[in-house]
Amino acid sequence: MTKEEVFNFIRQRLSFNDELLEQFRHVKKDDLAKEHRRFEMSGNESKTGWCTVFNTAILNEFADLGIYNYTSYLFLDFHNGTPTIYLKYFLEDENLEYTFNGYTTTEIIFEILELTIFSGKPERKRN
Repeated sequence: MTKEEVFNFIRQRLSFNDELLEQFRHVKKDDLAKEHRRFEMSGNESKTGWCTVFNTAILNEFADLGIYNYTSYLFLDFHNGTPTIYLKYFLEDENLEYTFNGYTTTEIIFEILELTIFSGKPERKRN
């Protein structure tokens, strides 16, 4: 796949499903169909843990691709609009940290795919 094809795949995964679209009234469904879920990047929350739960749910849309199979841990955090990915590769000791300031949700997920399933790193088998 080209980079743009992967971006489109990401957007499709994050798009609102038909069941949810049917719930909306007084909304132009054609306009909404072009939208997709996005990370809450502010890092600000009115209820403790809300941003983490919300953003992890979006990231988990890609778990079936194996993003967690390459790492001992993979965590995405936002602080004042700055996304940071924390990870440690499976069978390696180094704790890594990557900051993607100014990136969109699609670009952040693409980078996570690059760091995991496209990395060439050893994969942990989950039987």
